[in-house]
Amino acid sequence: VSRIAIREALSMLKGLGVLDVQHGRRTRVRTVGSEAIGHLLPMMLDSGTQKTLDHVFDARLALESRTAYLAAERWTDADMEELRELVARHRRLSRLGESKAVAVDLKFHLAIARITGNPLYPILLEALAGFIVLTQKESCKDDPARRRRAVLSHEAILDALASRNPEWARSEMKSHLLYSATRQVDDTDDA
Repeated sequence: VSRIAIREALSMLKGLGVLDVQHGRRTRVRTVGSEAIGHLLPMMLDSGTQKTLDHVFDARLALESRTAYLAAERWTDADMEELRELVARHRRLSRLGESKAVAVDLKFHLAIARITGNPLYPILLEALAGFIVLTQKESCKDDPARRRRAVLSHEAILDALASRNPEWARSEMKSHLLYSATRQVDDTDDA
């Protein structure tokens, strides 16, 4: 392998945040955070296919059903206040259009993952963030009724979490994600 090829590979890995390269010092592998994983994941998957989106959905369904279950058992008053604020912001922004609401939608899901206390859950969810945002934008498009349904689903998840009923929280999250997947399939069938 030529030096040029090695330099290019090192440069790419540095750009992804995987390597710490300092002139005159050793190159070191950095602790890889969710942002770096999020950049690497699309390179590992064929991000343009429905099959990949199906795989991401399947992983997300397993992950987020579990995070909702655990969050229902573990939330604090501060956590619940944050979730309520995120749902209120999502409701307000959804009235304005999907692009403004998508970021808050993702923050809601990430907050639930964080509440579990397991640092891997938010890391894994953040690694899927690019795919999640893509599917959220597709599933809500410019349809106010779909955006309202997403807000209502978040409110139902919030109610289940607030009740400290893990099975109900898991069920509401699963229902929310399955509905989103159904909307995507329906949109694909219409095309």
